Amino acid sequence: MTKHPALPDNIAYWVGVDGGGTHTRARIRNQKGELLGEGRAPGSNLELGIDLAQRHVLGAVRDAMTAAQLPDSALARMSAGLALASAELESCYRDFLAQPLPFAETRLTSDAFGACLGAFGGGEGAILIAGTGSVGLIFQGGRIRTCSGRGFPISDLGSGAWLGLRAIQQSLLCHDGILAPSLLAVRLLDHFGRDQAALVRWAAQAIPADYGRFAPWVFDAATDEDSLAQALLSETRDQLETLIGGMLAQGASQVALLGGIGERLRPRLGHLPLVTPQADALEGAILFAKRKELPCLHP
Repeated sequence: MTKHPALPDNIAYWVGVDGGGTHTRARIRNQKGELLGEGRAPGSNLELGIDLAQRHVLGAVRDAMTAAQLPDSALARMSAGLALASAELESCYRDFLAQPLPFAETRLTSDAFGACLGAFGGGEGAILIAGTGSVGLIFQGGRIRTCSGRGFPISDLGSGAWLGLRAIQQSLLCHDGILAPSLLAVRLLDHFGRDQAALVRWAAQAIPADYGRFAPWVFDAATDEDSLAQALLSETRDQLETLIGGMLAQGASQVALLGGIGERLRPRLGHLPLVTPQADALEGAILFAKRKELPCLHP
């Protein structure tokens, strides 16, 4: 935790930030718990760059301040709970907190732990986030354990990035005549002007969020009864089922399934002990700012 040297105890506002691979969201509440404003910015996954993440975190907070009609000086009166992707990596965690931050207090944790705190009202539980990336977390006995979430493409199974990558891989096989023709493949390859060299150049520069943008295309094509898209959704469901099953085997009694991909595939996983989250990751981040006894990722 870092403190602003001028106003270490003058806290007037609680701010929670949830930062993933695609979006960063911020929420500001006053000391009475009243909602003052919310804001958004691009993703703030720490692995994509500490400076970039800090810029997007502050951008989301300033956007929320604009909505709340707060002056810039209010930053130094905020206790901030930041729940950011890749904060579980110690080097990312320490590098981010080594940067100058304008808040009176800053507490940093992972987006997964922020989501878990929100989902279970600050209590113990287990969550699986399947958004642009994926990560599972079990908070039990005062300890935090994670699974998956080591970054795309080596991990993050069942995520939007993973689904987008698989869609492109299979679409190329359709183009080569290895797989049957597919509406999804036609749409994806048309997007690149049917220029395979352009697709290869794009892939050389693409980040997880770029792959994740194709995940909704798979859902749309599945709705249009495309067999390739339906098979890809079944694959993704199976990946999530594997992760949830492993978490249950490690002692989780119930799991909150979160994230855009998780929410859309939840009906296909109804046989598992899934629970509806009590609140979102922004509320979890605010709880993390308030409750100093909650475990720190890297003491």
